[in-house]
Amino acid sequence: MFRKSVLFFFTFLGFYALSQEGPSYGDIESHAYYVNQLTNSKDQNFQDILRRYDAYIMKHPNDVTAQVERCKFIGNSYWDEYEDYNLKWEETDACIEELVLKYPESSQVLLYQADNVYGEAKLEILNRALALTKTNEKDWSNIQMASINAMLGDYHQEENWRALSYYKKAQRLNDSLDLSLAIATIYQAQDKPTEAKNVLLPNLEKDTNLWKMNRKANLLLKLDEPQAALDLYDIIRIRDSSFIDNEEMANAMNRLKNFATAREFLVRDTIKEWGKLNAKQALFSHDLVHSEAKIALESYRSLQEESSYDDFFGLKRLRISLKDPFLVWHPSEFFHLALLLILVLAALVLPYLWILPIYGAGDLLKRRGITIIPKLNFSWNITHFWVVSFFYLVVQVTVVFMFEYQDTLNYYFDLGNSFVEETIDQLTLANSMIVFVVLMAASTLFVLRKDRIKDVFRSNMTIRQMIGLGVIFVVFNRIFIKVLGLFVDIESPTIESGMYLTVQEEILAVMSQNGFLITVLLVAVIVPIYEEIVFRGVILASSEKRVGFKAANVIQAVLFASVHDNLSLFPFFFVFALITGYWVRRSGGLLTGIIFHGLHNFLILVGLYYLSKLQTFELQIIPRILTLVQG
Repeated sequence: MFRKSVLFFFTFLGFYALSQEGPSYGDIESHAYYVNQLTNSKDQNFQDILRRYDAYIMKHPNDVTAQVERCKFIGNSYWDEYEDYNLKWEETDACIEELVLKYPESSQVLLYQADNVYGEAKLEILNRALALTKTNEKDWSNIQMASINAMLGDYHQEENWRALSYYKKAQRLNDSLDLSLAIATIYQAQDKPTEAKNVLLPNLEKDTNLWKMNRKANLLLKLDEPQAALDLYDIIRIRDSSFIDNEEMANAMNRLKNFATAREFLVRDTIKEWGKLNAKQALFSHDLVHSEAKIALESYRSLQEESSYDDFFGLKRLRISLKDPFLVWHPSEFFHLALLLILVLAALVLPYLWILPIYGAGDLLKRRGITIIPKLNFSWNITHFWVVSFFYLVVQVTVVFMFEYQDTLNYYFDLGNSFVEETIDQLTLANSMIVFVVLMAASTLFVLRKDRIKDVFRSNMTIRQMIGLGVIFVVFNRIFIKVLGLFVDIESPTIESGMYLTVQEEILAVMSQNGFLITVLLVAVIVPIYEEIVFRGVILASSEKRVGFKAANVIQAVLFASVHDNLSLFPFFFVFALITGYWVRRSGGLLTGIIFHGLHNFLILVGLYYLSKLQTFELQIIPRILTLVQG
C-alpha cells in the first residue's frame, strides 16, 4: 500500500511537471515566455534557454518561427526599460541579418526586420513586403498584411491623409487591431471632431497599455469629451496613479464645471519638487478665473515666493485688482508696477536711437552748407516719426502682454523645469494678429489730420496705370524671390510659385477662424494703408527734410525690412520698400504705394487660400481615392 502511494505521488509530480512545461520553441511568442523565466542567475539561464532553442532548431531546421523567436529572445532578454536600450543589440542585429540572408522573402522575417529598423531602411523593407503580398498572397495572412499597413501608417504620420489610408486598411484586415488612437488623432488634426469621437469612444478599454490609455484620455479632452476622459483617467489611476496628469484631470473637471475638484488636482502638483513653479503657475491661472480674489492673491504670493521674475511687470497683480481693488498691496508688488512704468518710459526713449542720428546728420549737412530741398509735399516731421515709433513699440508690447506674457517671461528668465512644445492655438494666433493690426491702424490716426488725408489718397497716375504697374511689381517680386532663394535659405514659402510672407501662420489662422473676406480686409486693405502712411509717409517725409530723398528712402526701407523680423527675407523687403518709396515720390502721394502693397498682399492671400483648399483636397479626397485603389 505504501509503495502504491509513493508511486502515485511521483506519478502526480510527473504529470504536474509536464503540465507546467513552457511552450514549444517553435510556437509564436515563445520568446516572451522564456524571457520571463530568466531569474537572478540571468546569464546562466539565458545560455541554457538559448541552447534549447538551438537544439530545437537543429531538429527542425526549416522552422522559421523558431528561428525568429530565438532572435526575439536574444533581443528582449537584456532590454533595459529604464534606458530604453538593448544590451545585446549587436547579437540581435547579427541574428536578424542571418535570418534575412536565409529567408529573404519570409513574411515573418520581413515583419520582424521592419520592426527593428528605422527611417528609409524601414520604408524600403515595408514596400518590399507590400509588393510580396501581391505576388505571393497565399504566404501572407491578413494579420501580417495588417501589420505592414499599420507600420506604413506610422512611417507616413506627417502626411496624415496617407497614414489614414494605411491605418484604415490595416483595421479592415485585422479588426482586433486597435488603431483608434492613431486614426482619431489624424481626424482631430483634420478638424473632424465627430469622426474622431466615433472612432475613439467605442475603443477606450481595448488598450491595456497605460501610456496609450493616457493619450486617449488626453485626446478626449481636446475633443470636448471630459466625462469620457475622466472615466478613463479613473481606470488608469486604479492601475497606476503615477500615470495621472493632474493638470489634464483639472482640465477635465473645469469642462465639467467642477472647479473646486479641478483646483484639488492642481494643488497636488504644487506639492511635488519637480516642476513646482509651473504647477503654481497653473494653479494661479485657475484661481484668477475660477476662485475668489483673496484665494487668487494667496496663489499669486506663493508663486512669487518661488520666483519674483514670474510677474516681472506686475500684470498678474493688476488682474487680481480688477477682481477686488481693495486687497492690500505688498511693497514688492508696487516694485513690479514700477518696472512696468520703466518699460513705458523705455518705449518713449528708445525711438531716439534711430531718430537722433538722422537729426544730427541733418544738422551736419546744414553746417556744411548743403541745402535739402524736399521732393515730397508731405507735412510730417521728426516729431511724427517719434510718435509712430513709440506707438509701434507700445503695440508690440501690448500684444505680447495680452497673448504671450507668461510664455515670454518663462523663456527670458528660464522659469520652471517643463519642456512645453512652443505652439499657439489657432484662435489665439488669429486674435493676436487682429489686435495688432487694429491697434496699429488706430495709432496711425494720431499722425493724420484732415489736410494730410488727401496726401494718403493722392496720385498723379490713373487707376489703370497704378494697377498695371502693380502687376509688373508683383511679377518682379516673384522673380526677385526666386533669385534670392538661390543664395539664402528662405523660410516658410507660402506657395511654390515664389510668393512669401513672414506672417503666414498668423494669416492662415485668421483665414481659418474669420474667413477669407475678413483676412483680405485686414491684410490687403488695412495693413497696406497704415504701413504706407507710417513708412512711405511719416518716416520717408520726415527723414527727407533732414537728409534728402535718397538717404531717407534707404532709411525707411531698412526700418521696413527690420520690422518684418525675417533675416533671410531682409533683402526682399528692403527692395520692396525702396521701389514703393520711389513710386510715392513719382506719383506725388501714397495711393500708388497703397495699391502696389495691397495688390501684392491680395495675390499672396489668394495663393494661401487655394493652398489651404489644396491641402483640404489632399486630406479629404485623396484618402478616399487611395481607399478605393487599395480595395
